[in-house]
Amino acid sequence: MLTEEYLMTFVPERFLCDERYRSGHIHILAPAEGTQILGLHTPEMKLIARQLVKSGDWREQIELWKSHFPLTGADGLTHEERMVWGLTIDYVKVPLDERLAMIDSFIPAVDNWALCDNLCCNSKWVRREDRQRIWGFLKDLVDSTEEFRSRVGLILSLAHFLDPDNLPRTLEYVAGRAYKDSDPYYIRMGAAWLFAEALCKQYDTALDYIREGRLSRWIHNKAIQKARESWRINHEQKQELSGYYIRSNQSTR
Repeated sequence: MLTEEYLMTFVPERFLCDERYRSGHIHILAPAEGTQILGLHTPEMKLIARQLVKSGDWREQIELWKSHFPLTGADGLTHEERMVWGLTIDYVKVPLDERLAMIDSFIPAVDNWALCDNLCCNSKWVRREDRQRIWGFLKDLVDSTEEFRSRVGLILSLAHFLDPDNLPRTLEYVAGRAYKDSDPYYIRMGAAWLFAEALCKQYDTALDYIREGRLSRWIHNKAIQKARESWRINHEQKQELSGYYIRSNQSTR
């Protein structure tokens, strides 16, 4: 089983010795208050997860993580243990229903963007023939008022449901949630990132939602900002998008 002592063998010396580097690493992660950060980098955690899967001990290890109380906070699992947990879910070969159940059990351990986005962006297990079943699962997540449960749904949708066949349905569903500027930050950011990515993939289709003011002011403006930062948006599109920013004195949700 994975122990903290074992994980510490992968921590770079710089994290242990360089206070400025350590503080910067932690600042980028934006962990919840009290979270213990060991300092492993993502490539090392991917390696550990793959080794765990290869060893065949991953089920027992996941059960140990699931049974830990509390999962988060000062007495919870370390950030790195939860990262390896999420990556392990991505790497194992199991039936779809079992994997979705594993994700559902993992989400209560997610309390920062890195845990969410690493799980979602390493989800190579999504297959075309499973998409209808996965879409139903994701809609339930997106509908949640819990910040990171909803964000997992949004980022998995971004990763796998912005292809030409699914993008219109995805945008309509997310826009239909009618998010407000008062909604939790990481839900709003997830929605904004999704629409920015849609602008990069199918500009004209996604632009309708911007042109028609279908999004809250914050999500609307953040989606434009993130899209304009992408090299996939050409100069003319960036100029057009800049004209759609909503000023603070304009109507908002």
